[in-house]
Amino acid sequence: MTDDHVHSAVGAGFGPANLSLAVALEEFGYPGTVRFVERARGFQWQDEQLLSGTDIQNNPFRDLAMPRRPDSRHSFVNYLACRGKLTDYLHLNLKFPLRREYAGYLAWVAESFRGSVDYGEPAVRLSLARSGDGEVFRVETGSGRCLLGETFVLGTGRSPRVPAEFQDALGPTVFHSTRYLTSVKGLAARARGTGGLRVVVVGASQSAIEIVLDLLGRPDVAQVTSIHRGIGFRLKDTSPYSRRVFLPEFVDYFHPLPAETKRRIRAELRTVNYAACDQDVIDRLAAAQYENELTGADRLRLMPFSEVARVRPRLRGGHRLLVRDVNHRTESTCDADAVILATGFRDFGAGPGDERYHPLLEGVADRLPLDDQGVPVVARDYSVELAGRGRGRRPLRLFLNGLCEASHGMGDAGALAVLSARAADIAGSLMRYPSGMSAGAGGRRSVRDARIPEHMVAEVFR
Repeated sequence: MTDDHVHSAVGAGFGPANLSLAVALEEFGYPGTVRFVERARGFQWQDEQLLSGTDIQNNPFRDLAMPRRPDSRHSFVNYLACRGKLTDYLHLNLKFPLRREYAGYLAWVAESFRGSVDYGEPAVRLSLARSGDGEVFRVETGSGRCLLGETFVLGTGRSPRVPAEFQDALGPTVFHSTRYLTSVKGLAARARGTGGLRVVVVGASQSAIEIVLDLLGRPDVAQVTSIHRGIGFRLKDTSPYSRRVFLPEFVDYFHPLPAETKRRIRAELRTVNYAACDQDVIDRLAAAQYENELTGADRLRLMPFSEVARVRPRLRGGHRLLVRDVNHRTESTCDADAVILATGFRDFGAGPGDERYHPLLEGVADRLPLDDQGVPVVARDYSVELAGRGRGRRPLRLFLNGLCEASHGMGDAGALAVLSARAADIAGSLMRYPSGMSAGAGGRRSVRDARIPEHMVAEVFR
């Protein structure tokens, strides 16, 4: 069933990225209509990784709106005040908010936009349709509904990275960390009468070490084996100089650089966000390892400088992993009842494990502007201009909200720190060409015409 109404924009996904965009559009006074579709049946954020004691690793002032508009009603501080928790929170003297509390904040803001979101409606196909004298985007959902939009905003997040060795083994006992809590509960029945589960965790990220610690706290887990290619869990680079990658001005510096230079910079700054962990969780795991050694227990097993070369099912259930030392090239085996892949997410690019573009863009792939490696060209405002014209002879554009690490830098790797700035960039671009406006001569609105509050002008049109 196709809704004949053409929205100014249709957004796929309603996590923090598109939620922040909804906030920006509201606060800028966007005159168009926007509709979001979301796979989950209600708002959720990292539900599979809301582990006890985990935090967000982000200054709470850098929330959905506060860096752009300090008096926003959608700030984390206002959330705490409205719940009567501001004094309690300040009394705790936490460096970062607990992940569970921040999830509550995001859900609280999302409730204000419930009327703009269709939950339980995953976007499954994107295509183009004729409308008037031009084209519009057509978004088909899992239930068969179709929504039309002059602009499309993709905010679903990147695809999980699953190494090739595990592709054929995926299932209830081999899964990505994005399915952790649901899947680990399903393993509980397998533990009965077995003396406990043997679980392998692949990866050396913050998520990997948090999962290892969580598993060690579960009585039905007999042994946890941690496999990673490096020397071990490395300390995250938290220098304020390195973390400039999460500032809007770094995006301005990074975006125009050649692709090869961008890859070099990202490799140099990898430990700011990847394969690195916070000090507190490293200390907790090191203490657990030391206590194991004192008591002679083998509940925790670390396999550094190692990679999984092959996964095979065992006759008695579970899996046998062929593990290779990355330096000596020697091989050994490791048996497991379950394997958890804390292996991150796929980037846009032509490298091993990358994807050229998000799978949802397949329906418009022949219209995407591509660079010399076959990767879509993304403008500074996170837009991709398709070949052909939209309604009113405007460029037909889609926006990638939170998917542009390769083109815009590490701040787009799911970081909460850049949400408000990125939302302002996208919202400002939408305000320039609202519904029915031509992008041709005389079609560009002034800041005053677009009704963007004057105190936001520098942020939007910097």
